[in-house]
Amino acid sequence: MLTSMTKVAVITGASRGIGAAAAVEFGRRGYAVVVNYHSRKDAADAVVEAIEQAGGKGIAVPGDMRARDEAAGLINAAVEHFGRVDALVCNAATPLKRAAFADLPWDDFAAKVTDELAASYHVTQLALPIMREQRYGRLVYVSSGMAEGPGAPDMIGHGTAKAALNTFARYIAHEEGPHGIIANVVAPGYVRTDATAATTALRGIETRIAEHSPLRRVADPVDIGRAIAMFGSEDCSYATGVVVPVNGGIMLAH
Repeated sequence: MLTSMTKVAVITGASRGIGAAAAVEFGRRGYAVVVNYHSRKDAADAVVEAIEQAGGKGIAVPGDMRARDEAAGLINAAVEHFGRVDALVCNAATPLKRAAFADLPWDDFAAKVTDELAASYHVTQLALPIMREQRYGRLVYVSSGMAEGPGAPDMIGHGTAKAALNTFARYIAHEEGPHGIIANVVAPGYVRTDATAATTALRGIETRIAEHSPLRRVADPVDIGRAIAMFGSEDCSYATGVVVPVNGGIMLAH
């Protein structure tokens, strides 16, 4: 049972990694959390269990955020179960073909940029009427440091797509601020996930990153999840339209 003071966070791509960490952090703050997933219901259910153990409420809702009807299903589920949408975190990953520009077909490049924006466009547009009626909303877009320039080889599609997402978020912040809605971007650097931790080649990369970071380590998903929850909550009341690097200060030496 929700109280009138309980806030509700909807997180896309929340069955693992950064999205899952953010979901649990919102739960720790007492939020009701809608955990969106694409195919891993078992993983999403485990995140819901972790949210409830942390002190929040949770439900898992499937959907591909590139499809408007499925994005609508996610927002409708949030309203049907919890009555409102206070925070929307756009974190859903989209397919990427890694290639140097000279070898990258236009269709693959265009698909990445289109998919990246679609995964945030529909769900944002559908959540806005609810947030406007509430006169309150927090939008958080999960981007990447590679939006600022090359950070790894063969990532031009990813970097360009995330740069477009950053600009999209700034326009949303400008248009929706008068309605009490704040929009910001969290831009992680390299993050250790289950997949990267199991890859021998990436362990060498992690060592090099840690050596160049003032904090002498790489990020875990919880580091990014906490930043997302901060910007998605009442802790953020006056910062809007900003892109926040969460990378352990790796760029300070450059």
